Amino acid sequence: MVSLATPIDVHGEQRPARLLLCDDSPVERLALAHLLRKEGFEVDEAGDGQSAIDQLKHREINAILLDLNMPDVDGFGVLRYVQEHRRSLPVILLSGMPLDSIQHKIQNLPDRSLPPLLLKPIDPDQLLGILELQLSGELPATGAKE
Repeated sequence: MVSLATPIDVHGEQRPARLLLCDDSPVERLALAHLLRKEGFEVDEAGDGQSAIDQLKHREINAILLDLNMPDVDGFGVLRYVQEHRRSLPVILLSGMPLDSIQHKIQNLPDRSLPPLLLKPIDPDQLLGILELQLSGELPATGAKE
């Protein structure tokens, strides 16, 4: 596995992986962004689903950390966008939502396979381990068909 601090090859240049952290809780975003930056990642933040979609349309993102329970455009709306437009983008779901609610809502998506899901409160070591697996290609992105 690659070290998290190891830059990844993006269009022929080496740079830190760029993550999009989408969570409507400013406190949780601040804590996770601090952890991820300390590990050497570039972190863009979105406080709601529509902002996340706008960033996905206009920025090169290597992975998204996505809260499911947000007002207006929730994480499932963002996941639908990813499945329709950025299928190879690694996604890690973050949620405090009950699992049966997640399973019910995932049925309305084009691809019903569930990306890695971390229940809140987030275990930092578990998050970093899954992120490392996804960025190294050892854990396929949601909807990626090889």
